[in-house]
Amino acid sequence: MLLQRLFTDVNTGGREQIVGSNSRHARYRDVIQWLSSEEEAQWDAFVMRHPLGVVYQLSAWKHVLEDAFPHIRGRFLVLRDSRTKEIKAGLPVYTVKSWLLGNRAVSVPFASICDPLISTMEELNLLLAQIHCAAKEVGAQKIELRSTKMQNECATSSLCASASYKHHYLSLDKTADELFATFAKSSVRQKVNKAKRAGVIIEERDDEEGLRICHAILESTRRRLALPPIPYAFFQAMRRRLGTDHLNVYIAMHAGQAVATHLVLPFRDLWISEYTGNTNSAPHGVNQLLWWDTIQRAQASDARWFSFGRTSSDNEGLLAYKRRWAPIEEDVVHFTNKAPNASLTNARVIKLPDFSTLYGITKLLLRKAPTPVCRMIGNFCYRHLG
Repeated sequence: MLLQRLFTDVNTGGREQIVGSNSRHARYRDVIQWLSSEEEAQWDAFVMRHPLGVVYQLSAWKHVLEDAFPHIRGRFLVLRDSRTKEIKAGLPVYTVKSWLLGNRAVSVPFASICDPLISTMEELNLLLAQIHCAAKEVGAQKIELRSTKMQNECATSSLCASASYKHHYLSLDKTADELFATFAKSSVRQKVNKAKRAGVIIEERDDEEGLRICHAILESTRRRLALPPIPYAFFQAMRRRLGTDHLNVYIAMHAGQAVATHLVLPFRDLWISEYTGNTNSAPHGVNQLLWWDTIQRAQASDARWFSFGRTSSDNEGLLAYKRRWAPIEEDVVHFTNKAPNASLTNARVIKLPDFSTLYGITKLLLRKAPTPVCRMIGNFCYRHLG
């Protein structure tokens, strides 16, 4: 019932609302609309042609999240031309339900980079008005949009900004040799060559066994870093819903053993590095070789850009590592409603506890506990994230 209410147009008397400054000619203006499941193909076509479209905005990503995480449900809010019926602007909106962290409306959960698909400030404000209304109805304590390209537009809206992540990406307009020469000599180029001399080879896998190997390596990596393991159901959903068009899995092999992995999301002319990891026995340079091999594959597929994904601004080690690849760096800004509890009058106010002690205990458990216990912790954590 909660989700059903979110995606009913509030105070409009239906699923559409005509918007325009001149009511006499409003029927010739734009229409704000929540799309039905039967209209998802129209949405995907819009994402494909929009310059800011990325894989996380596709309906396939919505089905990935809904398959893997029961607490997340999404739909697409659009602005249509009332005469041509063409979608002019829009964004995915997800409800993330959590008794621990509070209910929230997010665009888009678990997305490294994602922008509202808009062209003007007016379009954004029209869409935001509907999101605010819907959020009130479901008691969402927070509205969150993520952006890299539309920062100025979002900053002048009813939202406030927090730049807590960085995004790094490469332009692939150089030859492979020219591009390789831009990377740091000792920490990238020499390590790539060292892994090659050690006999590391890269395999592309599109089968269930390859996905299990990928997940097992990532699970081991996250345990070393004291991070909760990502549920395998998420990876299964990606394989099922994204298919080989938008999901590539690479495994680094050494002496017949899988020693590292790289999961990549290609879409149009952009390849996004989503997850990387390695085993304790991996030779030096295996991660660098994996990334370089994937970059070359992206070039061979006529991609124009390769994304290293987002990185927390507090993670100095990983930031330094990515900067050694001579990428372009930009802020990933999270925009949230300025006074969530004050503006959402029907919201259920939850006072969250101090998580510092719990966080420390959880990190210790993740390092020391048996694998089944770590998986239970991961399942619990991801039951509230998004």
